[in-house]
Amino acid sequence: MGLVSLTVTHAAADEMQLPPEACAGMTAPAEENHASIRLDLSTTDAKLAVDQHGKIPLSGVLHKKATMVDVSVGHVTTKDFTIGPPPDDVAAWASSWQASLRPAQLGPNLVCARAERDPKRTARVLRSVDIVDLLPPSDVSGLAVGAVTDSTAKVTWGAATDNYGLAGYEVRVDGGAPHRTTAGTRTYSITGLKPATDHTVSVVAVDLAGNTSKSPATASFRTKAPPPPPNPDAELAFVPEEGGATATWHPDPSQDVTYKVTLDGTELDSFDLDRYCQDADGKPADPCTAKSVISYPIEPLEQGTPYTFQVEAVGADGKQARGFSGDFTTTVANPEVDPATTQLSASEASQCAVQGGDFYVAADARAVVKIPGGSTQLFPGCYRTPDSSCIDAFLPPSGEKILKCADDVTKLLYDVAPPGRGPVISGLKDGTGAAFAPSPVIEPVAWCIEGGCTTLLAPVEETVEVVATAELATATTAWVVVAAEGIGLGIALWALLEILFPGEIAIGGLLEYPIHYNDDFDTFDNWGADDGDWYNSLKVYAEVIRVTQQVAGRDGLPFAWDDTEDARLKRLIDQACTAQRGSQGIAGCDENVTVYVPGGQNYKFKPMPETGTHIVAAMGNGSYPQPPARSQWFYPARSQGGQAAQSKGYRRNWFDTDVRFQPNSCQGRQRGKTCDEFPFWSTNQAVDLSGLVADLKPVPNTESLPQGSDISAFYSKCKVKDTDRFIVLPIKPWVEANGPSFGFHVSPGGASMCMTPTP
Repeated sequence: MGLVSLTVTHAAADEMQLPPEACAGMTAPAEENHASIRLDLSTTDAKLAVDQHGKIPLSGVLHKKATMVDVSVGHVTTKDFTIGPPPDDVAAWASSWQASLRPAQLGPNLVCARAERDPKRTARVLRSVDIVDLLPPSDVSGLAVGAVTDSTAKVTWGAATDNYGLAGYEVRVDGGAPHRTTAGTRTYSITGLKPATDHTVSVVAVDLAGNTSKSPATASFRTKAPPPPPNPDAELAFVPEEGGATATWHPDPSQDVTYKVTLDGTELDSFDLDRYCQDADGKPADPCTAKSVISYPIEPLEQGTPYTFQVEAVGADGKQARGFSGDFTTTVANPEVDPATTQLSASEASQCAVQGGDFYVAADARAVVKIPGGSTQLFPGCYRTPDSSCIDAFLPPSGEKILKCADDVTKLLYDVAPPGRGPVISGLKDGTGAAFAPSPVIEPVAWCIEGGCTTLLAPVEETVEVVATAELATATTAWVVVAAEGIGLGIALWALLEILFPGEIAIGGLLEYPIHYNDDFDTFDNWGADDGDWYNSLKVYAEVIRVTQQVAGRDGLPFAWDDTEDARLKRLIDQACTAQRGSQGIAGCDENVTVYVPGGQNYKFKPMPETGTHIVAAMGNGSYPQPPARSQWFYPARSQGGQAAQSKGYRRNWFDTDVRFQPNSCQGRQRGKTCDEFPFWSTNQAVDLSGLVADLKPVPNTESLPQGSDISAFYSKCKVKDTDRFIVLPIKPWVEANGPSFGFHVSPGGASMCMTPTP
């Protein structure tokens, strides 16, 4: 379920098309009091091409005693006219009139022209017209290839122009299949190339009519030779990951006493020789010898970012005994949805909307979406239905209403909606077990551009990504409601739920709501508790239950829900949602929130059991946080690079160096242990920024990078930008079962995974 707030609609097929409001009640071709005004369009379908400004010319004849009122094409109206002498073949009783306007969409349209001859008497003419765009966009300029490696390259180019509007760009590598981007995306990353090979890339612009540039822009490049294998005997080596890196070097116990390390010129840490010293088996070395290895974890770091790391070995006299440095670049987490898929759906949906398509089906959803009978395909995935009149009649929406729709688009929305007409609870992409919905779960979104709208149907994970690109695609988007009683347009969520579920349910929170871990969330139909106050909390609950059950079944984890843990989860969600709303007592979650669930392993199944246990303990060990003020830690905001703490003067190893926070549980920790802190350093609650000192616990050095990569991947995969807030939901039995971390979005349409546990 979700909401829609659209700016304008499009024309349906000609026989079902609704005339502009000025000609309401008329059916083309039709004239009333035509002696007062004439429109120079055939009474049969005519074609008009937009000009270099994206406008269509309209003209006709006007009685000299009449006054032009307006001319409309769909919902676009103009009152700007040029009045001139009559045409040669028309008597002197008339004048000519001319106007031009930019139509809201291409394809079938209705033109309405009005004139007034006597007070309160209006003459009207209604005609059908097929509007086309025959002018291609300009050629692409400024094509360049950079960031070339042995297997990748990045292509950039300048913006093209078009008389009516761009849908995007098509990129071809070595003459292969085209890769589409949106109009606002003028970069493309090429991957999977062979080292030391020559390649050619070309780019054309594609406009909203599907026309392409006359001449493609081209560029050639050669990939680099493969890098030499790392030298195991090098003084300083790095193993980069998504959210950090491991730096290793050999100690010299004869002169090294302590090490001081810096990152990009800023002192990062200072530690004794044996703190991070390991033997050949990766265990703490005792004693630390020249054959041992110093293995230092550097985290948290930003993904895909170059860093310079320096080591200064200090002797017993306090002077530098030796020093060395090196560079590395952190890796990037694979996106949950291929960006090329997102770009293609957004670009082609824009094109479909402007060409009068009633719905567009993304490539990954076409196998499971049944196309309504009689539909016309405008291009692959884009269709016009025989009947979209019910929804068209109420677009753009005015006020709050529920429509009892029965047209083809409405039926299509019902067909792809969950059986219980509740929110989409996606779980993993590939459902496991008969209890779960088959993949993909389809989500509808209203996609509007240039005044035209279409219903985009895509797997839920893709839909979330497509909506996130709306601004770059120069589109405005909104959710379409699929509900048991009809299609809701422009209606407040609480009002919609009140209509759908009028029975009063007296509850004080999710804990008391009659939903359980063994419910079938695909058919559970009462999601409207307390006029929607708990609606989003229920989505959080259902997604957590579904994902944990699926992962446990898929990967054989010793985990299962029972009544006790079910009640604890509900209480935990109530606390987290209350923190998210900034309320006192108990409050339900707001929508458009992202949730991070830490585990005993990170999302790539790298062990971090003590780190996961620490987060759980810091937040009440399955009960209420103590002191209660820690509840705010459920809802931190990202601080990129830990800038929130650094701007207050704190260093990364504040727990070792700042006397204001000593003594603490990390002081005097054993060799092989690092200090884990919660809230995370990369949030606005680090150190004591929340008003409370962060909770500290020594954990094995081997858990430092898995946690750093986990939270970094969460930020990246779940699109958590700097200063964005998110929920941390530590679930004790999940960590105890060594379950992996995961992340998901809660949106008007439901809940969808954005960081999937991937063995």
